[in-house]
Amino acid sequence: MVSTHRNKQILENRERLKPIIESIIFLARQNIPLRGNHDSRKLFKNEDSQLSTVESTINQGHFRELLKYRILSGDSVLEEHLKSENSKATYISPLHQNELIKCCQNFITEKIINEVNENKYFSIIFDETTDVSHTSQMSLVLRYVHKGVVKENFIAFINCHDYAFSSDKINRRLNDEDNEDNLDLNTITLEPKLTGEILGEIVVSTLKDLNLNCMNCVGVATDGCSVMMSTIRGAVQKVQTYAPHAVHCPCSNHSLNLSISKSSSVQAIRNSVGLMKEVISFFNMSSKRNYVLLAVLKGKARLRSLCETRWVERHDSVIIFKSSLPYILEALTAISSWQENDSSSKARTLLTAICTCEFIVSIYSLASLLCVTISVSKILQSVNADISNSTNVINDVIDNLEKKDKTVQMNSISRQNSRCNYSTNSVEDYYRISIYIPLLDSVLDDLKCRFLNEKSQALLKLSQVIPRNIVETDDEDVYNLIKLVIKYFTFDEYNEINETELKSELNLWKSKWIREKNEELRNISNLDAMTSFELCSEILYPNIKKLLHIIACLPISVASAERSFSTLRRLKTWLRSKMGQDRLCGLALLHIHREIDISVDDIIKRFASLKKRNTDLIL
Repeated sequence: MVSTHRNKQILENRERLKPIIESIIFLARQNIPLRGNHDSRKLFKNEDSQLSTVESTINQGHFRELLKYRILSGDSVLEEHLKSENSKATYISPLHQNELIKCCQNFITEKIINEVNENKYFSIIFDETTDVSHTSQMSLVLRYVHKGVVKENFIAFINCHDYAFSSDKINRRLNDEDNEDNLDLNTITLEPKLTGEILGEIVVSTLKDLNLNCMNCVGVATDGCSVMMSTIRGAVQKVQTYAPHAVHCPCSNHSLNLSISKSSSVQAIRNSVGLMKEVISFFNMSSKRNYVLLAVLKGKARLRSLCETRWVERHDSVIIFKSSLPYILEALTAISSWQENDSSSKARTLLTAICTCEFIVSIYSLASLLCVTISVSKILQSVNADISNSTNVINDVIDNLEKKDKTVQMNSISRQNSRCNYSTNSVEDYYRISIYIPLLDSVLDDLKCRFLNEKSQALLKLSQVIPRNIVETDDEDVYNLIKLVIKYFTFDEYNEINETELKSELNLWKSKWIREKNEELRNISNLDAMTSFELCSEILYPNIKKLLHIIACLPISVASAERSFSTLRRLKTWLRSKMGQDRLCGLALLHIHREIDISVDDIIKRFASLKKRNTDLIL
């Protein structure tokens, strides 16, 4: 009887806690702040056990107001809980909120880690930024394959300075016998500088804390900054000392954006982009001027500012500006006749500037280039894209630009790009030689330098295993592929790859797809790494199946990390700038991973096991 009564009481206590957990999860999923100005008072008056109406004008936060709404909507279990329990056992205080959020964070993290360990191979994507409270935040993302789907799942935000330079982390690094590059404590105290080695150590330490085997890490993706990519003290180099099979995968989208930025090396393009910024700012800085522009546009696409970080927005901004140029001229002409001296004089100046041939030719030339790369930039941000997709789309861009370049060169009289006094017979030839050809050449040369170099080609050779590529290989290609696989990958920690077996598998794999191509059994041109992995028999091609698995796990961009920074900006605002790191990570995981179903019973179990509670919650 005692045991039955206790079990009944525990079940009642757990049912009382469920509405509180559900409310926290709901607010976190919708990215709604939980706390208000006064969120530590009781919801009920002591004398009459009625909902407090005296404090109705005080903001108690969305969490407490949501609990009130649930009670008013008929949640008798929650009402009975908040009436009967004392203030230390209601579990709605900010401290208990943080504990419940931490339990949800651990639940989501463990679910992702279990999926990674189940599929063995994974890649890491990490990037660093500064949030609204001037804190250095690193975003860590894991890319892996689960049930035939490629996933790039956010894991955590890491406070780099706090994690790297706190006393316990310093002591652990200084006392680490395996770390030969011990850091000077005085140097860290005086100048907490985040070097590539420190960032690499943070990533490795986080992976170890998550119980991930670094030997199964097959790829590392970062942006192209020197802190990340330095061959001596870069973050990637540090990670590869602990994950020897991890191949560095530079961000293709970042490299594409850097190549496009080479358009600024052409003076006419650089001046025109600066003038375009002034025109956009002229309309955005005044509601009156913006009203005139919107009236002229008549529902057409609005002008967009040139975002410094999101290059897709820069594509759209230039293309929309080019298509809206006649309407912009009409709006500036109308404003130039105003009685307001400041607006009219500025409008007249801008109108004169954008009516020049150099500006118009520059904007149309730049838009012509960006129309080729805008769709590619979006594809390279896709989670499902692999190195084979990136190879194809980049090669298509280079081929397209080369065709444009050859066509223009054939129509040009000369290519005197190093001179300012071009010898031409027409205005068209002058602007072709002075603007369009240098623009194409600068971008095209940089694209070839970044994507067709030896290091990039070595990585892209792995895509030869994919059916549409294996049928075109010869004996030399197969030999080079085998050397590359043996050099970078060891599928087992203790057994190396047998070269003879791998060669036999590649030949069988090639014969299979040549036969299916000739017999038209399947369209192999649409097969990517993930589809090929599903069609590959593990009995006949064990090494190739693992290699296809690895190819599917290799990231081609850091777009997922950049997307998490967008979440960080929405989550940690000026009004929430003092949010703790654990609370930030928990809310970010709940908001980003909306597809993960959270078990409330599991959260209650985790919450009860953290420490002894005033009410019994564990059976």
